[in-house]
Amino acid sequence: RKGEGEQLARIQYLRAYARAGLVNPPKEKRDLTEEEKRGQAIFTSEGAMCAKCHVPEPEYTDRMAYPFSPKLPPLPGFEEDPKAEFKTPSLRFVGGTAPYFHDGRYSTLEGLIDQNNDRMGRTNSLSKDERAALVAFLRTL
Repeated sequence: RKGEGEQLARIQYLRAYARAGLVNPPKEKRDLTEEEKRGQAIFTSEGAMCAKCHVPEPEYTDRMAYPFSPKLPPLPGFEEDPKAEFKTPSLRFVGGTAPYFHDGRYSTLEGLIDQNNDRMGRTNSLSKDERAALVAFLRTL
C-alpha cells in the first residue's frame, strides 16, 4: 500500500518519543529579582495563603481536592458540575500553561489573580503592585 512505509516511520518516531518520556522544559537557573522575591514572600505569607494548598515542596501542590467556594456559574455551553471540587494543580511551569482556573475562564495569570475573589488564597486585599509581584514570582516556577 502506498504510504504504509511513511505511517510505519511515524509510528516509530512516536514510539521513541513515548519511551523517552516527557521531560520538563529547561529552566534558566538565576536569582530572583526584587519584585519576584516580594511575590515569593506574598505567596508564602499567612495573609495570602497561596502556599496552604500550593505547597512549595515538592511540586507546589498538596494534591487535595477542595470544593469551590463561592461556587461559580458554569461557562456558556457547559453544564453544572455535580461534584463542584477541584484537585490542587501543580504550579510548576504555570507561566506557560494558559488558560487558567479549572474551566479555563482566565486567559492570563494577571486576570486570574485580579478576579480570583479569594477563591484560591486571599488576593482581594493585595494592592496592584503586590498582585504584579505575585504574578512575577509565579512566572518563575
